[in-house]
Amino acid sequence: MTIDTSGLSEEQKATAQFKSVYAGMMRQLNDPGYVPALCAHEAAHLIFYEMMGTIRYVPVPPKITYDANNGEFIGHLAAIQLAEEPLCEPHKWQEYVTMMSHTQVAGGVVARKLLPGCYGGDKADKEKLRRICTEIAAHFGVPINAEMVWTRAQKEVERRLQEEPLIMELIQQRAIELRPLLGL
Repeated sequence: MTIDTSGLSEEQKATAQFKSVYAGMMRQLNDPGYVPALCAHEAAHLIFYEMMGTIRYVPVPPKITYDANNGEFIGHLAAIQLAEEPLCEPHKWQEYVTMMSHTQVAGGVVARKLLPGCYGGDKADKEKLRRICTEIAAHFGVPINAEMVWTRAQKEVERRLQEEPLIMELIQQRAIELRPLLGL
């Protein structure tokens, strides 16, 4: 397993802070069950995005970058990055918010299902949903409670995974396909 450090200088890689971030990422990536759960997390996003239509994405393998503003190294474990977000049709904004909330919570719901006790890796997903809700609310002049949308979406995705086992099978299959693309 390789962590991309190509954007860093040899001097940066020699620092204790870099070595600490690198070692922490390697511990996580080598923890039994973690990589399959990570791949399933990303696959769950894809499966739920695909329920909205065709999407294009780029797999992003593990990487460490340096944030010069904060003076910190930032570890990115692996992810999918959409080439473009699905568009919101003006008269279907409520359906759009619901579907997008499902895409964002799916990864964490699946990760916690596969690795009970883990936090799910969905902090950034929740932030993304907050941003989406804020943008939709501002654009359409409607109030949207992002916390309530998040909680409802988690319950709905959990229910769907329980009642529709084919979805979890699709996620597991996609996770297997994603693993080498993510460099894992």
